[in-house]
Parts: sequence; C-alpha cells; structure tokens
Amino acid sequence: MLRNERLAEIVTSEETLASPLLLACTDMFSTEFFDWETETFDIECRRAFGVELPDENRDKVWALVTALTTNLFYVSLESFIPICNSLNGSEADFAHYDPVTGEEAAWGIMEVLLHDPAMKGEEVGDRFSHEIKSYIALTLSSEGVTTPPAILKPFTEYDRDPEEAAGAIVGPDEHMLHMYEDRQARERAEITQYVVNHFGLLAQQLRTLPLANGDTSQILGYLEQVQSALKVAQRPESLAIPAG
Repeated sequence: MLRNERLAEIVTSEETLASPLLLACTDMFSTEFFDWETETFDIECRRAFGVELPDENRDKVWALVTALTTNLFYVSLESFIPICNSLNGSEADFAHYDPVTGEEAAWGIMEVLLHDPAMKGEEVGDRFSHEIKSYIALTLSSEGVTTPPAILKPFTEYDRDPEEAAGAIVGPDEHMLHMYEDRQARERAEITQYVVNHFGLLAQQLRTLPLANGDTSQILGYLEQVQSALKVAQRPESLAIPAG
C-alpha cells in the first residue's frame, strides 16, 4: 500500500489513538498547526491526506495539543474531563457533563504523560490540582474501588482524615474480608489491564505509522520500558511510570 493511502487509512480510522494522529499531523505540518484555527486545520488535512478527519479523530488531536500547550489538563477539571473523553474515543463535549470512568482517566493521564513525561526527580502527581485528584478518587469510589490501583495512586486525593484507614469496614468475618479484597483486586486489575491493552495497541499503531520526517523510536522505547516492567511484575498493579 502506498504511503499516502496508508496515511489516509490511519487518520480516518476511529480505532487510531491520539498519539499516532498527532505524530502524523506533526510530521506533515510541523508544530505550526498547533496555532491554526479549526477550519484551517480541516482544510489542510483534506489537502495533505486527501480525506477528511472524523470528528472523533480531530478531537483526539486537539485534546493532545491542548494538554501539551497549556496546563489546563492538570489544573482544570472542566478541561481534564473532555480531554480524557477524547483520548478514549468519545466526543469532546464542553457544553454537557460527561463523566469519565476510572479506566478512561487512567489512559488519558498515561497518554498525555507519554508526550509530557516527568522530569528527573519530579513527582508527576504534583502537577494535578486537588480538584482533579479528588474527582478521580470520587470516580473510583463510585465504581467500588476504595483503594486506587498503583497506576492511579499518584493522581488521587481523598477528602478524609489522613489517619482514617482506606477501604470499607467489613467486620470480623474472614470470608467476607477475603471476598472484599478479591473484588477490590479485580477492579484495580481491570483498570490497569485497560491501560496495558491501550499501550499494546499504541505500540502496534506506531510501528506501522509511515512518517516522512518524524521518528517514533522515543515513544516506542518508553512503551518497551512499560512492557518490560509488566513482564517482571508479580501483579499488574506493580506498573510504574518511567521518568523522562
């Protein structure tokens, strides 16, 4: 398949994640397009790729651009939610409240940090406002997850006494306690597995992305670090976020 045909297929597929779309656009237009109006971007995409980007894919691109050119993703819940929605393939609707799930929040954070990784010695969780961390904690609690998975732990804050034990009080029944702990472990593992699956899909898409000028080796190297960590981890919750 010719490069232009392959690019047209990639940018029109709603299965394509935000990172390959951003890299394809940056390879074609450089980062100059970050300052374009939406109408200009649409026109140039039709000219360059020979096709029109679906609304969902255009939203994915602008979600990452917003996260990388402003601090709104880290400090504004009104921006964090639609950005996460877009990065998970949902419509970015700023006019209506569309809450994200724990899985969607986890992947949104992970994909943004691929492009904006922690600096050496930086606690990346410190970038996020208390409002966003509290929202993630509340979301997890509403899903029955009272202790966050390791992958989300730096990005959660609970509005409770720090001396108060996390989790539910299930009484002295050992069987009930084991059932509760097993359910919690399953819920946490599902969130982590959602992110792991997206990492795998992203690696696959990046390896087949036909760039003329760009290079995906840095992001692929990051993904290899994550995949190696997963192989040696005893549990999915052992996943760590490599620093940049």
